[in-house]
Amino acid sequence: MVSTYICGVLSLALAVSLGAITPGLAPAEPVPPYHMNLPKPTPAGGDTSPFIVTGSSSAPSAPTVAVIGDSVARDYAYYLARRLGPRGVRVIDGALTACPVGTLPLVAIYPDGDSRPLRAGACPRLVAAKQAALTATYAPGLVLWQSITEIRGIRLPDRYVPPGTDEWRRRVLAEWDDTLRRVTARGAKVVVILPLWYEHAPAARLDAPGPSIDKIRDLYVRWATLHRDKVSLVDPAPVVCPSGPPCGLVNGVDFRPDTIHFDDQGGVQVVDYLIAHVPELARVAAGRG
Repeated sequence: MVSTYICGVLSLALAVSLGAITPGLAPAEPVPPYHMNLPKPTPAGGDTSPFIVTGSSSAPSAPTVAVIGDSVARDYAYYLARRLGPRGVRVIDGALTACPVGTLPLVAIYPDGDSRPLRAGACPRLVAAKQAALTATYAPGLVLWQSITEIRGIRLPDRYVPPGTDEWRRRVLAEWDDTLRRVTARGAKVVVILPLWYEHAPAARLDAPGPSIDKIRDLYVRWATLHRDKVSLVDPAPVVCPSGPPCGLVNGVDFRPDTIHFDDQGGVQVVDYLIAHVPELARVAAGRG
């Protein structure tokens, strides 16, 4: 089954890598099946409602960990379920492929100059609805948050806000504040997984024009400091990209063959790292959640 997607992997990886390093140009929106490396299980109805991830406990009384954000967040949910499910932990997918963690109307700018809202403009509605259902239905004690999608610009009714600008920063921070209020409404603790650089893409200076992962990582650090009573950070770079960008093979392992998403070889290693470095995950993994 995976072999049928190989051509798509190469095309998507090239497009995303180019978009990530071209000033003023954010990566194009991926096309189905999104998870090009190894398609992750998704309910027949799609990813618009929160669901118990394959391999995790389905018991309502089980310690519950939710993951919110974009398609990379869905990777984390899948591999966490494989590790934590046998230990009696329930993992909930609260993320949406090709959407940010919040409700900003983001757009993808393509190399030909065409721009399109993510998921045909449905992301703001879908994100708010899925996160509200996540909190109401599952009341997770821990929410893991991963979103790289804010690297894109914002389409307002009267203008476009380019990524990396001061207005973009203000609006992203406000969006994250709103998301934090939604997902902590029932007392959840939030751990932000810092987004990783696209494989093979170089680092960017924080004062360079245009979008960059470095700017998003820096913004998360600043934002988490403002909410230290509710938010902590974990950085998977020491295991996935130990020498810093450009990221490549680590001890012979290609963690993200399409430059963004994990497959089995890298996915299990990165979640083992998260379990070891996030105290809340370590507790539930040890049966103390």
